[in-house]
Amino acid sequence: MDVDKILREKFTMSCMNDGHILVNGFTFPGKYKELKQYYENLEVDDEDVWICNFPKSGTTWVQEMVWMILNNCDVKKSELPIYHRSPFLEANVMYFDFISPSTADPTEHIRVRKQKGPLVIKTHLPFELLPTEINTRAKKPKVIYITRDPKDVCVSYYHHFKLFDLFKGEFNEFCECFLAGKVPYGPYWKHIFSYWKMRNDSNFLFLKYEEMKNDLSEVISQVSGFLERPLTDDQMNMLTQHLSFKSMQKNPAVNYEDFYESGTGQNFIRKGIVGDHKNIMLSDMIKRFEDWTKINTNNTDYLI
Repeated sequence: MDVDKILREKFTMSCMNDGHILVNGFTFPGKYKELKQYYENLEVDDEDVWICNFPKSGTTWVQEMVWMILNNCDVKKSELPIYHRSPFLEANVMYFDFISPSTADPTEHIRVRKQKGPLVIKTHLPFELLPTEINTRAKKPKVIYITRDPKDVCVSYYHHFKLFDLFKGEFNEFCECFLAGKVPYGPYWKHIFSYWKMRNDSNFLFLKYEEMKNDLSEVISQVSGFLERPLTDDQMNMLTQHLSFKSMQKNPAVNYEDFYESGTGQNFIRKGIVGDHKNIMLSDMIKRFEDWTKINTNNTDYLI
């Protein structure tokens, strides 16, 4: 299967109008080339918190958690949409001009908000393409990286593109692109290991989506400790409820419901189920993913 042809013809998002490019071995929309310098040169504050991961690995969940912890669990202020409270660094590269309107400087939305104090910044960029002050260790903001079973990531990523009418192909075609690293921000394992090498640094925290699903309150406690922002028992109970799947799915501040067509039966926060790939992915494709995972994690200390 010609994955380059699929990438070229089936991904319909406007940011791919200029084709796709490889930067440090990662797949990006062509638009990234002209904006890369702005992200590299962004001035970083040690007090900011960076939420980093491959797309569809629990970004919004952790964004909301971190923002709430840093803002004393202020429910009233959390009614402002998450993309205003926690800016998406490279929104202009993708298809989120509604989050960060196109300007001469695509980091302006972050610089303006910095005037109000420390930020929770979201990015899907691999570690080596983060602002230079971070990847050279000149600045050391806290960085939280979230991982998830790549089979579930692939399924969620596919539905994400379909939700916003950004991919015209079939699921198996999307899987082929994912395995080949020919989706935006791919290859998956190259992305994971760009951050994994920093796992022992005191300003880095690795979280697993599956652990959040298994014991959310324990992960909240872990993140609270990492951020050095202790929570009261009441705050812990409230936040655990606030971050439950049902609460997140119906919360207009985090579910992006204003930006996709209603009545489709799909949601930005879709199922949140561990192992959901079994409901759509055929057994031979599951085996290909499992073999691919073994090959990419062989001779590493990465714990799946």
